[in-house]
Amino acid sequence: MLPRTKKNDFTIIAHRGASYDAPENTFEAFDLALELGFDNLETDVQLSNDGRAVIIHDDALDRTTDTTGLVAETCIAKIKSLNAGLWFEGPEDGAGIHGPLAYPEAFVPSLDEFLERYAGKAHVHLELKSTESELAATSMKSLKQWGWLDQHTGDSISPGLTISSFHFEQLERSIAIMPNIAHGWLLQKIDKTSLKAAVDLGLSGIYPNAARVTEKQIKDASAAGLAVRTWGIGDSKPALRRAYRSGAVGTTVDWPAIARDEIFKI
Repeated sequence: MLPRTKKNDFTIIAHRGASYDAPENTFEAFDLALELGFDNLETDVQLSNDGRAVIIHDDALDRTTDTTGLVAETCIAKIKSLNAGLWFEGPEDGAGIHGPLAYPEAFVPSLDEFLERYAGKAHVHLELKSTESELAATSMKSLKQWGWLDQHTGDSISPGLTISSFHFEQLERSIAIMPNIAHGWLLQKIDKTSLKAAVDLGLSGIYPNAARVTEKQIKDASAAGLAVRTWGIGDSKPALRRAYRSGAVGTTVDWPAIARDEIFKI
């Protein structure tokens, strides 16, 4: 199976892995995405209270693990002991295991574990999720250790690396220490102010919400030398079609296999 669409110009990025089909941000979800033919993986990184980088989306542990509390107030040893799959029920139309307790042994990976496992196998879109001032530097150490700073960057070619964040200050910190890596700004909508800020910082991309992207935004960003991919598809097939038709280079989506089939209909 091919990870891209019929025109080979729109990259489907497995959001937190194949997170519709398996527990998000776990090896089970990332492995399944690769098995399905999607070599672009998006994931989230933030810090434990002892400064270790972990792969998890929410600032709280409640939704995706078997405990409560904040990631930033929990030590790495405790996070590594948690179950990250008991909450997930595999959907009947999913590409993974169906039914309750489908993935009973899933856990929260550290960034080091993630980077070691997928080195040379994927283009990773690494989102600096939280606002800790040391997040970019801590992530850089792991990226350097596992050879990711020498990977391809700037587009969807795999293996490779792109760094993103909603937090502009994190992008400032990250691009200052990893200037050769492509960085993209996640935001709601592209406008003149955000375009100027992105260009001035030296970003490679700007990533608007799929529900708000327009062809004009794409043209303006492209004229400024910025690649545009979208986020926020959720469970909306119309949002996926909107993103595709806008001229964006790709999008993150929880259900990559379904998305691929949907785009082939356009």
